[in-house]
Amino acid sequence: MSYITEIQIISKTMDASTLLYAQSQPEKTILIVDDLADNLRILTNALSGQGFQIRCAKSGTFALMAIQTFNPDLILLDIKMPDMDGYEVCRRLKAMAKTRDIPVIFLSALEDALDKVKAFSVGAVDYITKPFQVEEVLIRVRHQLELQAAKAEIQRANAELERRVERRTAQLAATNERLALANQKLAIEIQERQRAEARASASEERLNDILNSLEDVVWSYDPKLNKILYVNLAVERMYGYSIAQFLDNPNLRLERTHPADRARVEAAHHNLLITGSLREEYRILRSDGEVYWVSDRAHAVYTADGHILRIDGITRDITEQMLALEQLVHDTLHDALTGLPNRTLFMDRVGQALKHTKRNSNYLFAVFFIDLDRFKMVNDSLGHSMGDRLLQTVAKLLEACLRSQDTVARLGGDEFTILLDDISEISQATIVAERILNRLTTPLEVNGQLLFTSASIGIVIGNRDYQTAEELLRDADIAMYRSKSLGRGRWTVFDKQMYEQNLTIIQLDNDLRYALERQELELYYQPIIALETRKLAGFEALIRWHHPERGLVSPAEFIPLAEDTGLILTIGNWVLYTACQQLRIWQQKFPEATGLKMSLNISSRQIQEINFLQSLDNVLAETGIDSHSLNLEITESTLMDQGAETLSKLKQLRARHIQLSIDDFGQGYSSLSYLHRFPVNTLKIDRSFVDQMTIDEEKFAIIRTITTLAHTLDMDVVAEGVENEQQVTILTQLGCEFAQGYYFAKPITASDAEKMILQ
Repeated sequence: MSYITEIQIISKTMDASTLLYAQSQPEKTILIVDDLADNLRILTNALSGQGFQIRCAKSGTFALMAIQTFNPDLILLDIKMPDMDGYEVCRRLKAMAKTRDIPVIFLSALEDALDKVKAFSVGAVDYITKPFQVEEVLIRVRHQLELQAAKAEIQRANAELERRVERRTAQLAATNERLALANQKLAIEIQERQRAEARASASEERLNDILNSLEDVVWSYDPKLNKILYVNLAVERMYGYSIAQFLDNPNLRLERTHPADRARVEAAHHNLLITGSLREEYRILRSDGEVYWVSDRAHAVYTADGHILRIDGITRDITEQMLALEQLVHDTLHDALTGLPNRTLFMDRVGQALKHTKRNSNYLFAVFFIDLDRFKMVNDSLGHSMGDRLLQTVAKLLEACLRSQDTVARLGGDEFTILLDDISEISQATIVAERILNRLTTPLEVNGQLLFTSASIGIVIGNRDYQTAEELLRDADIAMYRSKSLGRGRWTVFDKQMYEQNLTIIQLDNDLRYALERQELELYYQPIIALETRKLAGFEALIRWHHPERGLVSPAEFIPLAEDTGLILTIGNWVLYTACQQLRIWQQKFPEATGLKMSLNISSRQIQEINFLQSLDNVLAETGIDSHSLNLEITESTLMDQGAETLSKLKQLRARHIQLSIDDFGQGYSSLSYLHRFPVNTLKIDRSFVDQMTIDEEKFAIIRTITTLAHTLDMDVVAEGVENEQQVTILTQLGCEFAQGYYFAKPITASDAEKMILQ
């Protein structure tokens, strides 16, 4: 199979305008490079029908091989191809003198701004996004070919002008000879010269008409005389000055170069006299003060003895292209929502600060990692639009807390970072952190609504021990999570101990991921006693982890880790299934267990899971327990953080006759005014109140208030952490229905629980 396919198809249904175009232009050859046969067929049919000769290549390699045998007038080039992408093909074409000036138009399905920037950087003249419109392809192809034709016409016109000048000089010399030989022939020679000048003048007028119709500025300059030999009308549109002003002042073009670019342009013009060519892009100042971007292309014309005769050039307005490029670069480095620098730009600036630290031991800087506390509650309860407005407001607040040389960036979501540049001492960083936290204590007005928020801040001080910006951001992130674990709404400065602790947590996380399949997890069961009868009412299922090296790991250590990593979903499902299965075994084995209830904790992550209710239904169906026997315990924070979404799921749980309890009541939000909104059956009094109730009147009063409130709302009360008979007596007198604690029994294994059921 040949590596290139030549297809020549002339449409029989050419319209008048197409036929006119085809007749007025020499036959043009277009090379189409695409690995998809459909694209080759569509483009071939469309372009050949317009009078173009089409050749096709199905890969970049075949295209480069074919280009050795012929030179197309234009190349349509796909980007994503199997053996060699379009960018590499374009680079190789531009590297070869034979193909350097062939215009390349990219056809690609890639819409990312960076792909377009890359396409122009490797030498493309245009970029068409797939799926393309054939009409658009035809227009852009014709446009590029017309530009090529105009350039060729200019070159031909210049060559013709030079030939005519040389011919006229020769004619004048011949005339002088003839004058010396025969005066009588003077009149004839003068007439001949006049006729030659008339023909040259007519040709020059035609050439001038062509040049004045161009949008680009065409100019010719004599460097020896510092004189502009020619400039077309486009210079008036581009610079806002008349042709006469440029002819009177040959330095006007350089004078109107932007001051920031003038030295570079002067150096390029000086280099032009040495190398004979110039390619430069720079800014100019129009007469009205407006800034334009232009592209200069110029080359020197030499005499036979090697001296520069003149310099010819073309200046093109590239303002729109450069503004689009600047916008693309800005968008690539900035967050679309807040306009702040994004991760890429922030990490670059941190990297620069780190390099400065290596050079200057006295230089100090700090990196903040900021996470908004409970931002999800705003998003879920008020909508993402309000959440976005809050992020924009916080972004402005953070900028207002910083100096001009500092950088605040948004990494994504509700995460922000700050670079405090060139600080004199560490306390400056903590002062800024306090300033931010203080500003966030004031309610923020967003769309006419007051919103309360806070933030957890991690701070790391840059020093020579750090090698990369990623290491700094990692440690700031660790310090931020320490702030969250200490209660949120605070700042923490990173130290090496945190890093070591984080490594321990990472190892624990890795081990936890294998704990289920290695059967290292086990459920213990703490009895729940009915105080009035002192009989067993049920059990609370409590998870235990038997680590092969560390021994028994406390749930307080690994459950928060499971929450953060998402493992809580897998572990929670295992706990739910295992506890329900165990209760069903007891109910089938012991008649005494028929009325027992199984209580277990449900995390906020589980409730947020879309399939939570379906998974719960599957467990009830598989284990066969009655939903009345199941009691799910939820913390106050879960209720408050999730809002309407959680309320809806709780109502669906109650519709299934599943019992609901608020765990550790009074320890969290103490949102008594919201309690009546939730379909809760039981309040569990936190052990911290029970432990102090006999020695602290305030704790006793809280328990009494909670019990009264629960009974008013037709709820039961369970007291946790009961350890002596005195506490049991008081709780019974207050009307507390149930209790659990070491006084009755510690959490026990399933086999020990069976013994207790039999008793």
